[in-house]
Parts: sequence; C-alpha cells; structure tokens
Amino acid sequence: MHAARGYAPFHQSEEQDDVLAGAVAVAAAAPGQVAVFDLDGCLFDNRPRIVRIFHALASRHDLPDLLRVRPEHFASWDQRDTLRAAGLDEGRIAAVLPRFQRVFQHQFFSSVFCRFDDAMPGAARLVWEVYRAGASVVYLTGRHEEMRAGTLEALSDWGFPVQRPRTALLCKPDMGTDDTAFKDEALREIALLGVPVLFFDNEPANCNVFAARHPGARVVWVETDHSPRPDRVPAEMPRVRGFLRTTDAT
Repeated sequence: MHAARGYAPFHQSEEQDDVLAGAVAVAAAAPGQVAVFDLDGCLFDNRPRIVRIFHALASRHDLPDLLRVRPEHFASWDQRDTLRAAGLDEGRIAAVLPRFQRVFQHQFFSSVFCRFDDAMPGAARLVWEVYRAGASVVYLTGRHEEMRAGTLEALSDWGFPVQRPRTALLCKPDMGTDDTAFKDEALREIALLGVPVLFFDNEPANCNVFAARHPGARVVWVETDHSPRPDRVPAEMPRVRGFLRTTDAT
C-alpha cells in the first residue's frame, strides 16, 4: 500500500492497458448494470482550475508573480509547495498565500471555475466504451449541487456521455457533507438503477467503501492525487495513472 504518485495524465503502460480493457470487459459481461465514475482527480485533472484561480488573483490584485504558476508545479495539497515550485521565495509566499486562501474555497467549489478543469486524456473514450458495452454510467462526485450546471457543461464540452438515457450525475446536497459518507449513502440510490459492477475513484477511502459494499465489482484506483487522509487501498486493487493506452500516440 502506498500514497498516490501524483498526476501523470500521459502515462502509458501494458499494465494500464490491461486494467482499462478489463473495465470494458466487465461492462460488456453485465449489460444493463452500472459503472460508477468519480470526477475530480479521476476523469478530470483539477490543476488547471487551481491555476486559473491563481491567475485571476494575479490579475485582480496586481500580483504578476502568481502568473508563473502552472499545473506541473502542483506536487501536494499544500499551496506553499506549489508557490515554491513556481519560484516564489518564502517572504513572497507569506505575503500572497493568505489572499489566495481567502478566495480559494469559494472559487474552487463553484460552477464557474470547474469549467476550467481538463479531462484526463482518454477518459471520455473509456466512459463511452463502457456505455456502449451496455452499462449505465453514473458520475458520482463530491461536488455539491450548486456545481451541477458547470459540471454538466464540462462533461458535455469534453465529450463524455451525459444527459442521455442510462447516464446520471449525483452531487452532494451541500458542500458541508463529507464526500465518503455521501458516496456510501449514494450507493443505495445507484443500486436502484442496477447492480454496480465497476468503480473508478482516486480517493482510497472511497475505493475501500465500494469494495466492501460490492465485493463482486471491479474497483479501480486512479492514482493521481488524493486527500491527506491516511486511508490506503489494498495492494491487489487494480490501479491506473491515467486513461491512455500504449497504442495511443502522445
């Protein structure tokens, strides 16, 4: 067991090929059942959203050094590390970080800013393959209902199957609800659509809940990043770092 190694959206390996092919095979073997996909850190790369928040702050408050921040500077949940990687010294970090922290929560968890996420390369293709194999697709996200409009727009813009038969988007009722508790409860609602046979999520705690609730399902850990919680997935759980195959040109 180990923590995620961080975003690697263009990662390719034969092992990843096998996991992705296995996911489609699971959907094909159980037509009419349900495949469940997380969004943040799973189908979507959230780093561009955070970059946009930094850049908006830079423009509004004349902080041009924040324009240096790029997705590759994100290595942890501590934005001090991000700003160090972008070349800011400790004094400058201490001066600008409180301003960022004051606006971050409101902007990150908003319909406006979630439109700036990038889809993980190959993610929409995989979801379509699962959908066309006959599975219903549920996007099960820790985003709250106020983010629904922006989320649907982003899913549509990036070419995912959405707002069509056999698809659903489940959001938390409010931002204060714990993500894992919400997803645990949401499994009861999902079961009304069919038997969940496939799960993709980047949070170890969520993966473990899915595996415990549906031991016959294929649970895949998406190894991008995750919260600082101590949960870890078992060593034998299938995992991917992205959604590209070795046959894809990059």
